[in-house]
Amino acid sequence: MPAALPALALIGLADVAANGTYSVAAQHGPVTVAAVLASRYPVVTALAARDVLKERLRGVQAAGAGLALVGTVLLATG
Repeated sequence: MPAALPALALIGLADVAANGTYSVAAQHGPVTVAAVLASRYPVVTALAARDVLKERLRGVQAAGAGLALVGTVLLATG
């Protein structure tokens, strides 16, 4: 368990940073864009689990992640 403490601390800091940047984005920009970008957290979590924990994504999960990212780009570009 002590070996996991640096990774857990990094996760906690990343979470705080994400919440802070969402708050700033919601105050200074269109809330719709900030909400769409913030809603991508499950995709990021799945990709991090794949990279860090070496978990496998099923084909449908990988396709869903790809479509979510493409949809985010399309919404952000207008």
